[in-house]
Amino acid sequence: MSSVSQEFISRLQSIGYKELTPIQKLAIPSILKGKHTLVIAPTGYGKTEAAIIPVIYQIFARGYERISALYVTPLRALNRDLEGRLRNFGQAFGIRVATRHGDNSRKERREIILNPPDLLITTPETLLYLVVDKRLKKLLANLRWIIIDELQEMLDQKRGYELSVVLQRLRRISRNPRFIGLSATISDVELAKSYLSLDEEVEVARVDGRKDTEILIETPEPSHETVELAVKKGMDPVLLARLLRLREIIEKNRPVLIFTNTRETAEFLANQLQTMFNLRVATHHGSLSREIRMNMESSFKAGELDAIVATSSLELGIDIGSISLVVQYMSPRQTIRLLQRVGRSGHSLHRKARGVVIPGNYAYDVLECKAITELSKSYLEPMIVEENPLDVLAHQIAGMVIEGPLLMSDALEIFRGSPYFRTLSPELLEAVVEQLEAERVVRREGQVLKPSRRTWKYYYTVNMIPDSNMTYLVINTDTNSRIGNLDFDFVSILDEDSIFVLGGRLWKVVSIEEGKVYVSPAELKKGDLPSWFGEAIPVEKEVSMKVYEYLTESFAGRREAEPELKEKVEEHLSRNYPILKRDSILVELVNSDLLVVHSPFGTRGNNTLGSLISAVLSSIGYRTSFRSDAYHVALTSMVPLEVGIVEDVLNKVKSMSAEYASRLLEQQVVNEPEFKWILLIEAQRFGAIEKGAEIKLGHYVLRAYVDTVIGKESIKEFMLRFHDLSILSLLKEMKWDLVEVPSPSPLAQEFLDRLLVFTSVDDKPIMVEVFKRRLMNKEILSICLLCGWNSKVKVAETPERCPRCGSVFITSTFPDDREALEIVRRNIRGEKLNRKEQKRLSELKSIASLYSNYGRIAFLALAVRGIGPTNLGRVLRSLSQGEDKFYQTLMEEERKFIRYRKYWQ
Repeated sequence: MSSVSQEFISRLQSIGYKELTPIQKLAIPSILKGKHTLVIAPTGYGKTEAAIIPVIYQIFARGYERISALYVTPLRALNRDLEGRLRNFGQAFGIRVATRHGDNSRKERREIILNPPDLLITTPETLLYLVVDKRLKKLLANLRWIIIDELQEMLDQKRGYELSVVLQRLRRISRNPRFIGLSATISDVELAKSYLSLDEEVEVARVDGRKDTEILIETPEPSHETVELAVKKGMDPVLLARLLRLREIIEKNRPVLIFTNTRETAEFLANQLQTMFNLRVATHHGSLSREIRMNMESSFKAGELDAIVATSSLELGIDIGSISLVVQYMSPRQTIRLLQRVGRSGHSLHRKARGVVIPGNYAYDVLECKAITELSKSYLEPMIVEENPLDVLAHQIAGMVIEGPLLMSDALEIFRGSPYFRTLSPELLEAVVEQLEAERVVRREGQVLKPSRRTWKYYYTVNMIPDSNMTYLVINTDTNSRIGNLDFDFVSILDEDSIFVLGGRLWKVVSIEEGKVYVSPAELKKGDLPSWFGEAIPVEKEVSMKVYEYLTESFAGRREAEPELKEKVEEHLSRNYPILKRDSILVELVNSDLLVVHSPFGTRGNNTLGSLISAVLSSIGYRTSFRSDAYHVALTSMVPLEVGIVEDVLNKVKSMSAEYASRLLEQQVVNEPEFKWILLIEAQRFGAIEKGAEIKLGHYVLRAYVDTVIGKESIKEFMLRFHDLSILSLLKEMKWDLVEVPSPSPLAQEFLDRLLVFTSVDDKPIMVEVFKRRLMNKEILSICLLCGWNSKVKVAETPERCPRCGSVFITSTFPDDREALEIVRRNIRGEKLNRKEQKRLSELKSIASLYSNYGRIAFLALAVRGIGPTNLGRVLRSLSQGEDKFYQTLMEEERKFIRYRKYWQ
């Protein structure tokens, strides 16, 4: 062994690396041989070191020019974590490590150029800017290794597609670097290999962590004592049983990492565990600031917290210390997520990854948790990947022309080096270039592309990061109170007047503004179904099929049904409904206007089935509305449906070719609320609309882009995200049972209950009372027009007459309106007023006149947003139709104001 090798090993051992892990033993020789290498292992197996040890050894031994190694990681949080670990390496071997991301100060950025590191850590988005920086580009020409961390996160996302093109650009300007991909368990190894190189061999170093994973399912049932305690606390006994079990798990295994799918559930669990059991529990999700998340991660690592309740924000390998157990609360929706989350425990080579899954109180959630846990031993969800993503193409063309004049043939060659663009045609490239020319993003001279006046602004403001981390505050306009939050993904499917479910109630959208959704209580009209957000993470049909396998066995008596399911199965059989089977589809026609389809096609498959049934019904004159989850489709019609009509429609859907179904769905797409948002995002990604403009854009403006490449890309993305046409072959093989029933079957009813289909707003008087109280408690400035007396009072405390002079001519304005007070005083003194002041005095007199007739109810109406001197009289006249009509009018005026104010602000 050479002295350099001996010195390296000695220093490596001095920083704690005494023995290599199995994945390191597999990966290090491949990297040392100069091979492109794909490293696959669960979190905690030492993947980072598997890449870093051989790279640092070669820099240490040969002293390459800087920057010789680049480490790309998808999260800034991973940046912080990595920097600490890799700096330790650097110090031990005299190798400089630096980080470059959007939060760097100007001084830090300059330092990287003046004193370049050997190893630079960055994010995919920052790399977009580094590759067009002339000074940094010279340094990147020295690259010999590019490491892509958490590669599984990049393979089926647009930011990953774009990174793959940037890697091709780096390959051209550097010394044919070796690509090293680090990935957790993935379903498509061939795609991951092609990501690293299409034309050279890629070696795979792989350790399957599933054999070292132990996952248990626990469904806590409430005891007699739990029920008594739940009654005292006014809580659902089943929920309390789960909270009590969570407390036991935390107390035995602290610190514990608890995963759930939504921010609302995470906040609720953390709050309950803190207040009920005095446990030290925090939440971790994308809506929290970077500083809060960093403090939380440090506190957890230091043992200052008993548990963290997290969403997907902690799925990736951020180091938060040793975790002995992970809890998944409610279904993780996907096997790959379950493995990734449970893989956060153990976190060392000789310890098992341990997980406990606690299902929600819903029969399908229990079955789904069982299916996912069982399937995780052998099945992983397939990657859903887009071919030739045109928005990525557009953005990368802009980046290339910033570097210098670009030949169309060179652009085509660079793109075809990416696995996502290997089939890119010159015609498709031409179409995107034409769109960019129209938007003044590029300028064309023959076959050469050059920058235009908008190139830099476009390139630096557009990115491919999805907006799913955006959260919208939901505000009840009637009470002006916050009722919860919605994610961007869900808001994107809503429109004004949409009805949706939140907090167990139905709400109607009044207006969607930046960061806020204004709503009012709602009830369903015939032919309508509410939107809901149970499907943010799609369930694939393989999981749904497994659930239907359990249902088939439960109905046939071949397996003991879960408590949540047993009663429903017994009731279903006693009422003589056709039994549910994996190889058949049961369709219930309820009261001639509601169809419930029991179908095992998963989230995207059932959405496709619902869309096709709806499209065929629409083509014969029926106005329909449908909603679906992974196991059902519910569809309503304004006009009664006959059994014969439904049979004909189902037969048409069953016999459809994939080509015809695809055309039918693409025609439907442009009318979907989701499509409007996808079209908007794509218009921004192509530079046709600048970010922030969406507030002022109506649907009709966006429709202008439907027939352009922007629309083409939007339709393609919509179809990929929401549809699965592979179900068409399955439909043909399945038996269909159509039954006419007076009421839904028990399992259909459970789905409809979650949609709140048969509920109505029975608390209108309460809502009116809350609305009235809000207005009565609003502070106003009362002014006597005769003597100038004034006082800030609540509407409810307004005097009937002026306390000073006894006049009934009292007017009202907002509390700090000094201008109105001064105008009244000057008028009393007989001073001359200008035209603007006279107009304002006239408005104040009009209000006082109405007050003298209607009393403080006039000031209450004036306290409503959207009501002023011009429409106050009209609104007050509605009192003649009764108090209910009056308050309904006030609420409607406020909703109108909220809905339309964005157009005149």
